[in-house]
Amino acid sequence: MVLGDTAHSPWTVVKSNDKKRARLGAMRHVLSLFDYTDKDVELVGRPDPKILGPAAEVLEHGESATRQFPEL
Repeated sequence: MVLGDTAHSPWTVVKSNDKKRARLGAMRHVLSLFDYTDKDVELVGRPDPKILGPAAEVLEHGESATRQFPEL
């Protein structure tokens, strides 16, 4: 997954062990990207970095952030 996350096309990874928190985190992330009429930042809140973020920062135990293909 880390190989696809580039400056040209950054990925946002959402951990989904807790489906409700994952959905809310994804919605908060999308809403934080855009300016719109009557946007209430306090109501929407900020995305939780423990739940979502760049692929290199949201890794599970044992995953590597290197940009190398695994050996087969």
